[in-house]
Amino acid sequence: MTAALSVLTTALAANRFGESDHCAGGACCGMANYPVGNPTDGFNTFYAEFDVPGLPEKIDGITNFIYFNIFFDNGPPNGKMNQFVPQLMLGEPLDGSTGPPDYNPEWHNHSTWVFASQYFMEVHNETTNGTSGHAAAGEIYNCTKGEILYTEFKLDDSYTWTLTMGVKGDPSRVSVIKAEKPYMGLLEENPGKGAKAPRWTDDAFNHTYVNSCWELYGMKDRAHYPSSGSHYDMQVRAAKPDSIKWDTHWVENEKPTCPGGPKSNISEYHNSTVQHILWDLYW
Repeated sequence: MTAALSVLTTALAANRFGESDHCAGGACCGMANYPVGNPTDGFNTFYAEFDVPGLPEKIDGITNFIYFNIFFDNGPPNGKMNQFVPQLMLGEPLDGSTGPPDYNPEWHNHSTWVFASQYFMEVHNETTNGTSGHAAAGEIYNCTKGEILYTEFKLDDSYTWTLTMGVKGDPSRVSVIKAEKPYMGLLEENPGKGAKAPRWTDDAFNHTYVNSCWELYGMKDRAHYPSSGSHYDMQVRAAKPDSIKWDTHWVENEKPTCPGGPKSNISEYHNSTVQHILWDLYW
């Protein structure tokens, strides 16, 4: 889904999951571009909570990714997609990874809701002149309708990002990834012509895009959508008061056009240190 810079490119996802040529199944709320902070003033925190919707009545041919994410659109020439995207999943999602050194993505089937932390990356291969997807993935956990999932992205003083997703109130179900380097170090040897190996301290990564999506494929009708809606509370927390100029123009920048899709309401409120963006999806 283009508005979200989603977990797969639009063409690949549509081909793999059978998204209709004539309708879009999902919805996205966003998007803002915010600073990540600095060692002097402190680093900003990106956080969200949402409740797990009900399972669809029918799950044949569907794949769902439901998430709050941040992503970076600049970097070395051979760095492409650079997305922190812990997510709630159903169907045949990209849910795993082979881990280092190659971080190849893995897909598995799920007939009930699962979630995991995830860092999705695309890198350019100069030899083949193609782009390949890679992923780092945390442990997968089951969850059920009505449970509150939280997502948090934090950068520490050593410039390591921690990507966390868990069930609120249940410390036994917490999925975590530590990203010490951009692209999990995949561009250490070949970042691209004239570029150095990327680091989170680079200016290219001092701002990030923020938004949330219901990225749903195979939505034929109402029965294939989640059986209930969801309430999001996205929060951007400034380390230093008044250090962020809040974007107050949050909209549904991607709307479902498949039959039976949800409606939504969006609002925001803020003070000098935190912005809340509320996104309600409902029928």
